[in-house]
Amino acid sequence: MEQSVITVFESSKWILGILGVYVIAILYLGFRYSGRIEESDDLALAGRNLTLPFMVPSIVATWICAGAIMGAAAESYKWGFQGVIWDPFAPALMMVLVAVFFARRLRQSRFSTVVDFMRTRYSERMGDHYLLIQVLSATSWLGGQLVALGIIVNLTTGVGMLPATMIATIVVVLVTYFGGLWALSRVDAIGFTLIIAGLFVMFPVVITQVGGWSEFIANAANWGELPPFAMIPVAPDDGGFIWYTGILGIVYYLSAWASLGIGDLNSQVLLQRVLAAKDEKTAVRGFMISGVLYLVLGLIPVLIGIAMFTYGLELPLEQTEYVLPWVAENFLPSWAGVLFIVALTAAIISTVGDNCLIVSTMIGNNIYPKYVPEATQKQKLRVMRIAIPVVAVVAMGIALMFSTVYKLIVFTGSISLVTIIVPYICGFFWKKGNARGALASFYTGAITTAISFFLFFPFTQEANMGVMVEGQVYMDWAIWDALYMALIPGAIAGLVAMIVVSLKTQHSDPPKPFVNAKGEPMDSRVFFWQKS
Repeated sequence: MEQSVITVFESSKWILGILGVYVIAILYLGFRYSGRIEESDDLALAGRNLTLPFMVPSIVATWICAGAIMGAAAESYKWGFQGVIWDPFAPALMMVLVAVFFARRLRQSRFSTVVDFMRTRYSERMGDHYLLIQVLSATSWLGGQLVALGIIVNLTTGVGMLPATMIATIVVVLVTYFGGLWALSRVDAIGFTLIIAGLFVMFPVVITQVGGWSEFIANAANWGELPPFAMIPVAPDDGGFIWYTGILGIVYYLSAWASLGIGDLNSQVLLQRVLAAKDEKTAVRGFMISGVLYLVLGLIPVLIGIAMFTYGLELPLEQTEYVLPWVAENFLPSWAGVLFIVALTAAIISTVGDNCLIVSTMIGNNIYPKYVPEATQKQKLRVMRIAIPVVAVVAMGIALMFSTVYKLIVFTGSISLVTIIVPYICGFFWKKGNARGALASFYTGAITTAISFFLFFPFTQEANMGVMVEGQVYMDWAIWDALYMALIPGAIAGLVAMIVVSLKTQHSDPPKPFVNAKGEPMDSRVFFWQKS
């Protein structure tokens, strides 16, 4: 028998009270660090003085948002480990790759944003293309997080989505406006601590409910009837990869790893931490440690999702993201349930603040100077602060108008895989890459992805026939499956275009070297452990 989702926690007053204290605390941080903000880099990059104890929580808390936590439990409930290759496995891989290949050189460059790198390495136009993708991605992410916040507060306290979303937006605007990354990194540290506490309180309770660790491993199951701990495609009779077999299963599997594992290597949200790090060593260590911690923390909701299906919790497919709130209400003592809901809310506020700052930073540092080339650091700071409430209000509008916007979050991040990730990587490691090759890669990847979607769509429709209603296609899954599959041919085509066009236009468009913010050539070392 399917369970209905919770409506209002019995401890709702406690939740609201502690959230009130949390809001006051982070507002205090915003005002406290406002005195350190004198120019744009102070607001956006914490004066390039972010130390390891604050960098690691800032990276993890930004990425392990409430959607990731609740979504991971939902996907593992349905598909086991195969359903969560996208998250947490792929992002953990991405963080390690950033540490090994990109963090040291990007921190040495002393750019303010990755847009600066794309403009100096290729062209103004290519930098604008990167800017467009990042702004769309971050704004959609903002809207999605505000949707998640409204749902959580509404489900657990009864407070309407409109007031919950508006209050959260105001709080984030104030903290970001006054304290910038100085304050947000401290807010992230608080959220990081709460997330760890909430997950580690919930996990043993859930495992106990299913009979202990050995019973859980022996009886683990999921809605899709796949091998629960399989991370690779299995035999066709056992389900392939999420019940796709042959070439479709292989392409879908590759997309699961590549969409966030590679596609987010150039995410401005994360790389802001590289640029803000105290030094190159801190940047490398921060991302290496964060990758490991992210995987450890991310696996907890994954295992809880599998455990709850094994336990016998039956939720409608469209409500599986409420697995964790259901556990918090039904299994945890009141104090622990309150702790977990506050932790989810803290994760959202961290992510919203960081994304709001990222978009505002690109507006102040990259868009404004296009029209005012002589802009000073203080003028850029003023524009960034004006942009913060504007960006937040736009995101809030998206959240209130489109309650399903969260589905855009992962895909808007994934779209960089077929448009800008190839030029980004080549900009670091291939001296012959030029602006024409980068633009050719951008458009070839995007067009190939669109064409591939229509080629894959009939097959994904057939695969999703009768999922919800006999004789009808579950279009939601069919569309998203086809979109993800289309990323792989799009990425391959983008890589081919980058190589072919760059080589063909070496004389008409000479490649630019990788230089730092002062125009000085960067060293050619690839790995952080190489000596000069």
